[in-house]
Amino acid sequence: MTPYRHTDDSAMARLFTGGDQHRLLIAGRTPAELVIPNTEGFERVAWLAWPEQPAAGAVVADPLHLPFAEALFDKALVTSPLPEVEAQPQLRELWRVLAPAGMALLVVKARRTWQFAAPGWVREALETVLEDGMFEVLDWQVEALPDRYHLVLVSKRDGLRPAMIGRVAEETVPQTA
Repeated sequence: MTPYRHTDDSAMARLFTGGDQHRLLIAGRTPAELVIPNTEGFERVAWLAWPEQPAAGAVVADPLHLPFAEALFDKALVTSPLPEVEAQPQLRELWRVLAPAGMALLVVKARRTWQFAAPGWVREALETVLEDGMFEVLDWQVEALPDRYHLVLVSKRDGLRPAMIGRVAEETVPQTA
């Protein structure tokens, strides 16, 4: 199988751009075909493995209770089975450890809409879970690694939306001729 090669405009390239002074979290076991770019430019890199997917050289941690302070990481690469019953708490925990302008690339198993019993996510369901988890989608790719995966680049959203307070009087609005 040919390794996935990211282009300069891919989600992976966008995540790993500008690593200077940034802290990176790599969590979960990435598919073998997904090539992780060089991490030497980052200030700090933390490697985590999930209990069901231990990996050599990585610290094993519960995805529902990450062992880090709030807003510690600027960027994250997360590969997770993301079970439906734990999707929301896992995403909220990721949201907690990301800095306010933080970005994450989620590598999540994909399935097609007609594959009801197959593991993985259809795009519409994953979009809803990400929206509820207070993430904004920046880029979305579906890749075969060799199974189908969603590669979703997201940014942390604070949940606040601009709102107009008060009313604008009609006479104060300039009229154009």
